[in-house]
Amino acid sequence: MNTQEIAQKLVEHCKNHTEAEGLATLYAPDAVSVEPMAPEGMNPVTEGIEGIQAKHDWWNGAFEVHDVNIDGPFVNGEKFSVIFEIDATDKSNDQRWQMKEVALYEVENGKIARESFFMQPMGG
Repeated sequence: MNTQEIAQKLVEHCKNHTEAEGLATLYAPDAVSVEPMAPEGMNPVTEGIEGIQAKHDWWNGAFEVHDVNIDGPFVNGEKFSVIFEIDATDKSNDQRWQMKEVALYEVENGKIARESFFMQPMGG
């Protein structure tokens, strides 16, 4: 698959809530994920598919997502970005908040090798 096809497939998985399948089929085994911040006790840099899946599992357990708007992908060579707008409630304190996040994905050898997230809080 080329970068455009990988980007389209990833967005489809995000929209269809099949992110685990996307992670298993589109990511390199040693992929790296970089967050703008991390919860207490967690590293903002996650390495490997297992670690990235654990991060997804943590998110799904910690937050109730009310709505997600996905814009993109926007492709440039071996990189692409996706814009996520998320409305969620933190299950630990019932605080509801909204955020906008740009995700930048880097493709190497036909697989996503790195994802980096850039967050803009929208209020809470």
